[in-house]
Amino acid sequence: DIFRNHDFTCSHEERKKLAAFYCLLMKNQEHQNFTRLLKIKDVAIKHFIDSMIVSELVDIKFPLIDVGTGPGFPGIPLKIRFKNETILLAEGVQKRVEFLKSVREDLKLENLVIIGRNINEHFVYPVQSVITRAVEDIPNTLKNVMSCLQEGGSVYFLKGPGVDPEIKMAEDLKEFYKLEKDISYDLKHTENHRRLVVYKKI
Repeated sequence: DIFRNHDFTCSHEERKKLAAFYCLLMKNQEHQNFTRLLKIKDVAIKHFIDSMIVSELVDIKFPLIDVGTGPGFPGIPLKIRFKNETILLAEGVQKRVEFLKSVREDLKLENLVIIGRNINEHFVYPVQSVITRAVEDIPNTLKNVMSCLQEGGSVYFLKGPGVDPEIKMAEDLKEFYKLEKDISYDLKHTENHRRLVVYKKI
């Protein structure tokens, strides 16, 4: 009902996995403090739909790495949607790494690589795209993924509406990256305004 009420298409199999993921989040919430959102409606809209909607706005290339995934956003919902594609989850906080491993096992998610470290310019595992919903600004993320993102690959930033100062700062990296897309959108039937900013490595 939540997905239907917000004009978001989700298969029965995806809904089952997302419901199981929600249960795992809440089971560990008291000790880990993953999210200030606790109601299933809020988590479904602001975490699940907010993570998966990028697949309706752009064509995602794989392998994909989710930098600073935390408890698995947007990487786990995207993995549930693209079950056969290779997705990497990078997270530096060890307690969250252990949680991500338990989610992978409980939900039987294949081709899901969990990397227990922060990503910097020394990380060289080759990927075709990067996604992040973390608080780090655009220029720092672009620098940190310079060695792993292949030429022609994309970086997808899930941001709020006030991202223009970060885009301005990223102009210093125009030798390496081109601003390819800047999409303003809303989570349907909510007051949540978003920007999807996409850079291409040149």
